[in-house]
Amino acid sequence: MTIRNAEAATASGDPVLPVGKLPGPLLDRLITTYGTRLDSAVLVSPGYGKDAAAVAIDGGAPLVVKSDPITFASTRAARFLVAVNANDIACLGGVPRWLTVVALFPERSTTVRQVEEMFSDLREACDERGIAIIGGHTEVTAGIDRPLLIGTMVGVAGPNGLLVPGGARPGDDLLLTKWAGIEGTALLAEELPETLSERIGVAVVRGAAKLLRSPGISVVADAVAVRSVAGVTALHDPTEGGLATAIHELAEVSGCGAEIMLENVPVLPETRTICDCLGLDPMGLLSSGALLVAVQPERRVEVETAAAEARIPVSHIGRLVPRDEGIHAFHGGATTQLPRFDADEVTRALSER
Repeated sequence: MTIRNAEAATASGDPVLPVGKLPGPLLDRLITTYGTRLDSAVLVSPGYGKDAAAVAIDGGAPLVVKSDPITFASTRAARFLVAVNANDIACLGGVPRWLTVVALFPERSTTVRQVEEMFSDLREACDERGIAIIGGHTEVTAGIDRPLLIGTMVGVAGPNGLLVPGGARPGDDLLLTKWAGIEGTALLAEELPETLSERIGVAVVRGAAKLLRSPGISVVADAVAVRSVAGVTALHDPTEGGLATAIHELAEVSGCGAEIMLENVPVLPETRTICDCLGLDPMGLLSSGALLVAVQPERRVEVETAAAEARIPVSHIGRLVPRDEGIHAFHGGATTQLPRFDADEVTRALSER
């Protein structure tokens, strides 16, 4: 198997995987080959483009389960952790309720104060969303250079039921709430403040860092607003690999292609400035805080109206097409294949610091 962006290979020619998500075809093959036995209680099973699971519970609403780590952020990692896990629960139609956290801290540099700050940040982020921390594990670990947080969040199906991945169809419109690259913009401002301040000014960097809180990186309210209208066929939270990769994932799990109008993709000035400064593509930048929505075309205006009533910006960025037409982007009269970023643009920027 050819691995794009592989940096090295073993003597046998086996490619060494680069930093970032496992390439989609490899992940899909691994899940297909090594999946465990079928269980009739599993409503949403593992698969490429499926970011959470759902399990039927006797006598109660289905449970929605999500696991995700925070590996980029060294500051405010707890807030990122809660948001990204809650987002994927909401995208499956669930309401986030409970969280367990594995917290690994680097040896020789971790202080009691740092650990206490992490616990405080976790409590604050969970309290804001009505989530209870119910367990986990903490330790000081050899071989890492920054804190690593891994969360498993559990929720229950919401009032509109589950939204099972794979339900979108050719002809569905694609919408995006808020702006692409919110999470990556805030993260780069937090992690590279001196470098960016020298090049683009302190005011821009401070403004970018504030995006973590306003508009924030949660899409729970976005999901609730758009699902108040019938006709939504899929929701997806663009995380690592950015909006471009999220479009690939949503389209592929639904057996579709896609046409994207790049001029319609909303990007904040802070994101554009930081990406231009560092030579990054906003379409491949961590994008928690935006919600990718597939909706039947005859219901698109209703969904846009519901988002507007909730004071959530929303943009029509493209549509799904038959799978054999591929996944393309249109910009300035030109048509190109939409790239998939197996390694996020944030990874590239932080690896070069």
